[in-house]
Amino acid sequence: MDEGVPKKAARRIRHALLASFRASGGFRLVAASPWRHRHLLILCYHGVSLRDEHEWDPMLFVTPAFLRRRFEILRDNGYVVLPLAEAVCRLVDGKLPHRSVALTFDDGFHNFFSAAMPLLEEFGYPATVYLSSYYCLHQRPILGITLRYLLWLARSQALPAGTLPAQSEPVDLGDVRQRDRLAARLLVDVRLLAQDREAQLAWLALVADRLGIDWEDIVRSRRLHLMTGEEVAAIAQRGFDVQLHTHRHRTPREESTFRSEVLENRLIIKELTGRPATHFCYPSGDVDPVFLPWLRDLGVETATTCAVGLANVGQNTLLLPRYIDTMAQTEVLFEGWLSGAAEMLKWRGK
Repeated sequence: MDEGVPKKAARRIRHALLASFRASGGFRLVAASPWRHRHLLILCYHGVSLRDEHEWDPMLFVTPAFLRRRFEILRDNGYVVLPLAEAVCRLVDGKLPHRSVALTFDDGFHNFFSAAMPLLEEFGYPATVYLSSYYCLHQRPILGITLRYLLWLARSQALPAGTLPAQSEPVDLGDVRQRDRLAARLLVDVRLLAQDREAQLAWLALVADRLGIDWEDIVRSRRLHLMTGEEVAAIAQRGFDVQLHTHRHRTPREESTFRSEVLENRLIIKELTGRPATHFCYPSGDVDPVFLPWLRDLGVETATTCAVGLANVGQNTLLLPRYIDTMAQTEVLFEGWLSGAAEMLKWRGK
């Protein structure tokens, strides 16, 4: 039997229970409760689709229409969106407003500047952008996700062996598992180019050409780029907070290397924004207890994880949970987490 079937059935049952609880007014009661007053929900987003990225990876990209609808739910249900630093400070002091929420965007995609920021300004919402600075300085499509995106674009093709560099056997790109295995093999090959950025870019262009994909259009659209330094400076000038996400989006276990990742990231952010960066997000949600004393020694005040939950008064501020909102999450589930009902019912979506 498919082990996923019982889990999917249980998830449907829990979702139905949440929907019933909402229909009976339960969400409103929890949202207005003293318990919710003592908790902060930190929302996490990554990319906002400029074209079809959400169709390829709906866990990483949401559409502008999706994000607009989320903001409408926040507004129409009386949620108070606070800047992250202020929200955590008020959480610790026990002075949160009712229904407190903070918005975070990981990585620093160009689409934050072009698609998310206009929506945030329209609704008057502050947000924190956790910037991974390497691809900000070196403006080109991000290697790993761009390769996966190229293979997805060519998903109607069956490739004979040798079509792509290091492809030793035929691959049906319509088969997700075959496609993922090929991506993993190709990434090993291209990373042998080490830090030769031009060679890596030429390699991606070669892959696109062999797949019949317009590489220049992908580069020109910047759909898989991070913001430029000028764009980062611009969002800071317009009141958005830019914070730490390591330089190369990695969390090494060796202390000096970890510190270098954070310090280089911090220096670049300070140069771009003129402001100190003292708030951190663990790349890919990779948390290790060994990081905590290192972060404290670096003067980091808060750190957010990918653990699902609402932050409470006694929360370790270097282990703040968030709700990662994706296109796979229904409005019922989203509102369940906003209200706190999903937390109280121990919903984890598994």
